[in-house]
Amino acid sequence: MIGTRLRRAVVWLLGGSVLAFLVVPVVAVVPMSFSSSDILELIPTRPGLVQYERFFASPDWMQAMALSFQVAIGTMVAATVLGILAALALWRLPERVRRPLEGMLILPRIVPSIVFAIAIYRLFLDVGMVGTVPSLVVAHTVMAIPFVVVMVGSALRSFDHSLDEASRSLGAGPVTTFFRITLPQIRLAILGGALFAFNVSFDEVVVTLFVSGVRSKTLPVKVWDAIQHEITPILPAISVLVIAVTLLVLVPALLIRRRAA
Repeated sequence: MIGTRLRRAVVWLLGGSVLAFLVVPVVAVVPMSFSSSDILELIPTRPGLVQYERFFASPDWMQAMALSFQVAIGTMVAATVLGILAALALWRLPERVRRPLEGMLILPRIVPSIVFAIAIYRLFLDVGMVGTVPSLVVAHTVMAIPFVVVMVGSALRSFDHSLDEASRSLGAGPVTTFFRITLPQIRLAILGGALFAFNVSFDEVVVTLFVSGVRSKTLPVKVWDAIQHEITPILPAISVLVIAVTLLVLVPALLIRRRAA
């Protein structure tokens, strides 16, 4: 009993240490964001909302945030539509064919981001798309599709095929069958996949650095540039806003995934 408790205590200690190492730096930016000073302060001497006011009053930062939402929404729509079509196609294929194709669709999340960024940058450079909003949407969509395919595919695997066959036998076409039979059964998985796709795009930095060029900078890229040139007290406030958006998207997505499962 003593040995078991000791091992359990060591596991909890190691796990808590790793968790603290990951979480503490993220939590630390929250009090820093409420500083009214012109320097970074872990514990603000003059608490206030000055940094948030500076952020929302800055046209450059507002433009970057608007572009981030524009690209993220475009990515969410494109990745959701393409991911649903891919998942439906895989669902109807034999097992021996479906597995390799699923691996190919998930490949963009397996390949290191820097490798994917270099490859897609070279492709967009040849066609003159570097620095455009469509290029960002396309690049982020490729990275987000695997999330939609996995979530929708998981829901389809638990779907009763007899309902689809019954609808077809009663004269309904593929489109009618999808919207009246299949969609109501997998709508939670689709919503969860869409939220994951939005978050992938909104938080992406590496690929966006290569594709965005000089003029089309999203909020994470502009934060990265600011860190490279000058660390200002407005950065913790921006970080808190990015974290808040991420939590507002991911928490419902995880709850939806759990409920769908």
